Amino acid sequence: MNSFIRQKFSRLGRKSKLLLVFFSDFSSGLIAWITFGPPLVNAVATSFEIGIIETVFSEFNQIFFPVFFSILFLYFCGFYRSLIRFFDSTNLILVSILGSLIFGFSWSLIYLYKLTVIDVNLVFVIFLQGFVLSVIFYSLLNVTRIFARLFIYPDVKDKNALPVLIYGAGAAGKELMESIQIDKSKNLIGFFDDSKELRDRTINNIPIYGSTKRLSDLKKQYQNLEVLLAIPSLDLNKRREVISRLEELKISVRTVPAFHELIFDEKKMSDIQNLSLDDLIPNRKIKDVEVCNSNSREFLITGSGGSIGAEIVRQIIKTSPKKIVLLDISEFNLFKILEEIKTFMQNSEIQTSVIPYLADVKDSIHIDHILKTHQIDTIYHAAAYKHVPLVQEKHNISKSLENNFIGTYELALQAVKHKVRSFVLISTDKAVRPTNIMGASKRMAEIAIQTLNDINKETNLSMVRFGNVLNSSGSVIPVFLEQIARGGPVTLTHKDVQRYFMTIPEASNLVIQAGEMSRGGEVFILDMGEQMRIDDIARRLIHLSGRSVADESGQEGIEIIEIGLREGEKMYEELLISGNESSTSNDKIFKSIERFIEYDELLKVISNIKEAISSNDHERIINILSNYVEGFSYE
Repeated sequence: MNSFIRQKFSRLGRKSKLLLVFFSDFSSGLIAWITFGPPLVNAVATSFEIGIIETVFSEFNQIFFPVFFSILFLYFCGFYRSLIRFFDSTNLILVSILGSLIFGFSWSLIYLYKLTVIDVNLVFVIFLQGFVLSVIFYSLLNVTRIFARLFIYPDVKDKNALPVLIYGAGAAGKELMESIQIDKSKNLIGFFDDSKELRDRTINNIPIYGSTKRLSDLKKQYQNLEVLLAIPSLDLNKRREVISRLEELKISVRTVPAFHELIFDEKKMSDIQNLSLDDLIPNRKIKDVEVCNSNSREFLITGSGGSIGAEIVRQIIKTSPKKIVLLDISEFNLFKILEEIKTFMQNSEIQTSVIPYLADVKDSIHIDHILKTHQIDTIYHAAAYKHVPLVQEKHNISKSLENNFIGTYELALQAVKHKVRSFVLISTDKAVRPTNIMGASKRMAEIAIQTLNDINKETNLSMVRFGNVLNSSGSVIPVFLEQIARGGPVTLTHKDVQRYFMTIPEASNLVIQAGEMSRGGEVFILDMGEQMRIDDIARRLIHLSGRSVADESGQEGIEIIEIGLREGEKMYEELLISGNESSTSNDKIFKSIERFIEYDELLKVISNIKEAISSNDHERIINILSNYVEGFSYE
């Protein structure tokens, strides 16, 4: 029964828990007042021969006011910030004493207000009894907290419980402690915090450490030690510094959701998750998204349920646009981003109109209807087939060209027809001298956009080209983490493979900024930083899982093996075709001048590819691509 109640309590939201504690404390106040108030008043009345018992206790508001005022005082003192979990004894005593004075003072004021005759002795006795009554009240508060602590969070742990250390002794760390205390499989051995003010203190008798050497000692003492990083609002650069320190000690690291995840995804602090590559790559500071006259503009985002499309939606919604039209072919993805945005708008009081469409970008009739219905100002075209090995299969070539190339052309044509102000294609570094069908299809889409921009004067058509984004579909990181959890081996295509990496929020931010500066025809290139070796990434993740890498010297650990390059895969990525790049007002965004074709020729190419698709002539498709995509090869 106790276990059932504990589980139910742990699953309650913070607001529900807070209301429950408020109710408990208010009840304690009423009990103290009603049970002990009359005897104290009788004592005063007998001593001073004044009959005001009924007067003081006849109206509920005279009981309500001191209790309410005292609890309000506690609230502003942070008494309820941590609920019943970790309010240390020093703070509890201090706040209780101050609260007692407030309670007694307010009680006494009501009492004195009812008196007709006042002298010094009477005032003293009244304030004394008010203080005694308040001490009783706060004693009840503390008793209820001790009882709840023992009942809800008993110190009963499994003998094989995993030793864990919470990095961060702030509000997030303390909240995380709640879930760990009721989890028999985990044993919280302490906190770690860089703050000198918190060192050598305790939270609910759990020590706070502050020395890296102490971490090393704990690692030796607890071989399976796991550190839970509980600083969701920490600057990303600082977060990476912390992780690097832990990596050197080969301590397993997991983390609570980041601040933006807690807002958008409705995750809880107790939702422990593995590190992502976001935590490992060098930090690149970017400007906040700026969207001119956003509150009067309507946006359409295709592939709005995908990794990039969804993030563009998240960032644009923060600018309070007039309308966002979500378009995706996947029912699940569309529903997921729609619910997420609805929740965000409710919490932030944003009034944007959000319209979801289940639609295919190749369906020009449906797209025409959508653009007729809404006064779309800007289109971000993120919908695409982008999984290289899948698209590389011969039986998938036709669908790739239909979606990535023909679909992009048809969508852009509708944008021109309906005089959309700006159209931005989300492209890829794989479009540069591609060795795969996916890259070639995206390069053809780029050519189509450049050509259409050349023949119209009202719609600015541009594209943004960048490399890999972390944790998108097909990301290698979840695969590595799963392999590490199984004990290995970790599989690489080739130890020298290098890739550009950028976080999804960073890439989406720069895409929006590039779209805002577009005047038509630009090939925007994002500064991706330095390429990273996949082998280095695998080794870092192994170390941060608290494991070692097996090496030729015979050291035991997780083995890293090469399985060979996948079909269509390159050893490294490129972002420029011509090399003719120029700067923009944003030092993270560049422009490139690249070749495109005349409109009549584009129509001919589209016609030929459609014919080849209809006849399932893969060889003809490949030949057409070879003629128009610089550096393309298909093996």
